[in-house]
Amino acid sequence: MITRSLFFRQVASHLAIILFMALTLLLSVMHFAYQGNKGALAIRISSIADFWAEDLQAGNIPTLHEWQLASQAAGAILWLENGDRQVLQGSPPEQLDADSYQVNTPLEFSRQVLISPEKQNAILISVPVTIKDTPGRLFAYYSGNSVYFIFERVLRLSLFPFITGLIAAFLLALLLSRKLTHSIADIAAAAKRFSAGDYASRTSSTGKDEIGALGKTFNSMADAILHTQQTRRDFFANISHELKTPLSCVKATAEALIDGIAVTDQARTHYLEKILTETDRMSRLVHDITDTEQLESGKMLIKQERLDLAALLLNQADKLELLLKQKNLSLTLRLETDKRFVLGDTDRLSQVLDNLVSNASRYAPPNSRIGLALTEENNWLQVSVTDQGESIDQAELPLIWERFYRIDKSRNRATGGSGLGLTISRGLIEAMGGTLSVESQKDQGTTFKICLPWQK
Repeated sequence: MITRSLFFRQVASHLAIILFMALTLLLSVMHFAYQGNKGALAIRISSIADFWAEDLQAGNIPTLHEWQLASQAAGAILWLENGDRQVLQGSPPEQLDADSYQVNTPLEFSRQVLISPEKQNAILISVPVTIKDTPGRLFAYYSGNSVYFIFERVLRLSLFPFITGLIAAFLLALLLSRKLTHSIADIAAAAKRFSAGDYASRTSSTGKDEIGALGKTFNSMADAILHTQQTRRDFFANISHELKTPLSCVKATAEALIDGIAVTDQARTHYLEKILTETDRMSRLVHDITDTEQLESGKMLIKQERLDLAALLLNQADKLELLLKQKNLSLTLRLETDKRFVLGDTDRLSQVLDNLVSNASRYAPPNSRIGLALTEENNWLQVSVTDQGESIDQAELPLIWERFYRIDKSRNRATGGSGLGLTISRGLIEAMGGTLSVESQKDQGTTFKICLPWQK
């Protein structure tokens, strides 16, 4: 329905406000013009009555000539009546009905508007006077279509500007309403196309007002949904790829055992170990996927206990020393602060450190060092894991936190991790109230930094 459209309601509301304000202004101007006219006339008549007050008190009635001069000065028809309603000087206008100007309060100032069917409207003013110690009244009839003339003059002077302003206001209201409804319609159309499957649909209504902010929010939301869907597709594609190789290996090995290819116990053990290895890899992948899902949904339980970060690093160094020696790597540990305690989950923090050191050892060249350091900055404890391997390209640094992202695209789960380790590590540290960042410079290796707030 047209009456329900936003455009129609906007135009109608603008016009209603414009008409209300215009009519209020017009009536106010007419009212003040009318009141001002009556007030000026009353002052003139009162002045004439005061001028003749002494003569009338003495019983001297002004001459006809004097009366005509006073009428011309007042711009009205003047006449004088005594208390018995007898005219003593001057004469009322012929068209004036005597009953229309009865005065019920002879001692008070009187002012009234006389309306006639012929629009010969007038203002009648009477002022009490004293004629030889008896009450009387001085009347003034202001004619010349007085009231009608006032309204006619005001209307004549204001009608053209009023109509011009009304048309201009209508066109402005039309323009503003069309602009507003066009922006909203554009956003609605983009949302409709998006819901129908056109995920590239965006709105062009992105101005600096509230509607523009809504359009920008819609575009951002659409980008986020599109990114989420792409991430979901990549996620399932990567899972399929990660599981395909170990499953194929398990299947081939199992078929070989069934075919009797292993004729000795040693051969059978070798094949069974291969099956066990691939099963462990799939188990770790499922575990990583579970951790990722729990972190993103906020369902992972992270303990907040007071832990000794220095003791944890010493324990990690002892645990990793033998593993690193097997790869011809050495580990150095530096504790450069007396502050030791943070709030966090010991097991999960150990998991993060294992992942970071494992990544460092994987990319570090033989006979190089991996560094662990504990420092303090602005009441934050910082754990650094540094390797001397090749640096990470600056364009790839923001991407390493994404799921299944690998710097070396040739790596698979046999030579590299699942691609979820850094995603999980960052999520775990942020869940403990800290941050995990990376720095990498050419010929200086890569450093991962864990920052957690210090606890006394």
